[in-house]
Amino acid sequence: MSKPKNKKISLVSKLIVAVVVAVVIVKPISLQIQIRELQRQVETLDDQISQEKTVNKDLKKSLNEGVTDESIAKIARDVLGYASPGERVFIDSSEQ
Repeated sequence: MSKPKNKKISLVSKLIVAVVVAVVIVKPISLQIQIRELQRQVETLDDQISQEKTVNKDLKKSLNEGVTDESIAKIARDVLGYASPGERVFIDSSEQ
């Protein structure tokens, strides 16, 4: 009767070894996929940081310059749609 018991133990041990081998093979692949995704996220965040630094630099420059007639005219023209006296403003409708 000891032979059937050894076969069961042998089968169980082979199954355990197969599961361990499968885990050892699959886990690193899964980790590599996660690493690549996280690297993409880091690159995206680095790009966003770079853009925000540029915006901050421009805002600091504007603060240091203060309010000038040129900045007021630019805001009036670009944001509010005003024009200087006698000036004609043409709107390019092909871009819309």
